[in-house]
Amino acid sequence: MFNMTFPTFILGSMIAWLIGALVHLVAGGKLLRLVFCLIFSWIGFWSGNYFGNNLGLNILQYGQINYGPALLLSVIAALFGFWLSGENREEDE
Repeated sequence: MFNMTFPTFILGSMIAWLIGALVHLVAGGKLLRLVFCLIFSWIGFWSGNYFGNNLGLNILQYGQINYGPALLLSVIAALFGFWLSGENREEDE
């Protein structure tokens, strides 16, 4: 069973939201894009941590968080959320 303390969960969530905010800062966009980046980054971070722990990928593991796969999937998921938001389409003027 995966056992995680509440402070570890808060730290991981803050790191995931920071990554989502950085993707939004670099790429720009409206509020919808920020929300998508934050949500997808958070999902990607915890999915990466889960899969990293289950597959035995102990890359940059510190404490209960497996940062290697978590950061990688967080960035990929934030970029996917950026793309999925649909604000990247050219509007006809």
